[in-house]
Amino acid sequence: LMYVADANDGKVYTYNMPDAWDARLASLTLDGVEIGAFSPAQPEYGGVAAGGVSETTVDTEAAQDGARVAIEPADADEEAEGHQVALAGVDEIVVTVTSEDGSRQRIYRVLLGEEEAEAGPARDCLRGAVAVGFSLVVSEGGSVDDLVACAEARHVTALYALHEGEYVPYILGAPEFVNARFAELFADGVPALLPLIGRSEGPATPAPATPAVTEPFPTCLRGEIGEGFSLVLYEGGSVDDLEACARSLGVTAVYVLTDGDWVTYILGAPEFVTAPFRALFADGVPVATPLTVRGAGP
Repeated sequence: LMYVADANDGKVYTYNMPDAWDARLASLTLDGVEIGAFSPAQPEYGGVAAGGVSETTVDTEAAQDGARVAIEPADADEEAEGHQVALAGVDEIVVTVTSEDGSRQRIYRVLLGEEEAEAGPARDCLRGAVAVGFSLVVSEGGSVDDLVACAEARHVTALYALHEGEYVPYILGAPEFVNARFAELFADGVPALLPLIGRSEGPATPAPATPAVTEPFPTCLRGEIGEGFSLVLYEGGSVDDLEACARSLGVTAVYVLTDGDWVTYILGAPEFVTAPFRALFADGVPVATPLTVRGAGP
């Protein structure tokens, strides 16, 4: 789907993108080789052959009928049904999917003899739980490629950074020109503790254990706050502390994403309006909680 925010009427519109762009696998199995649960967003797997298994049949299904699937090594037995791979001396099996229109490729690898695949950065390079739909997460820093690999491991299909009041997207698997602005914005690397909005089609992944934030924040809300919306991190404390902090920085409303839904705290609103937010953080707002805030400016 493509989302378009219309500045003229304040609405968000969705458009179905062509299936011909889709270069994902829908399923991948290897007879006699355990690779764990398959996800179209995960590019690498560790494969362990059962005892006595010397040959496997690689069974694949593309997400779209028109996509082309190529498997390496080549078929060891063309007369037998399916794609056969003799395992002796083979370190990996590579499946390459090319979209129907030829504009995209996605590569899946099964690393044989490994209990766990090395699929890029650890899953904790994105802090926070990822729900189906939209979630607020925090990057641990690194290159854009590191961030993308981490996002794929967490089943995230799109990332959004707020810059000068505007969302800058990175759509995983999209043509280069679509993500050019995001790549340019973070050409020198993605800063540590950068809040982002992620979109996932599932499965959801819980928040991984992450190191505590030990350095004090320069302000109670970390991040640039301008007129309109901004993504920030809170230094931690009670909801009343957060309200006082927000007032001091010209913030008029605070939003947090939980389980794919927005929970709102509007400063100065009646108690029943802010009750869900207070109930969510009855024990306090944790350190480095990512928030979306609305600033009155400048």
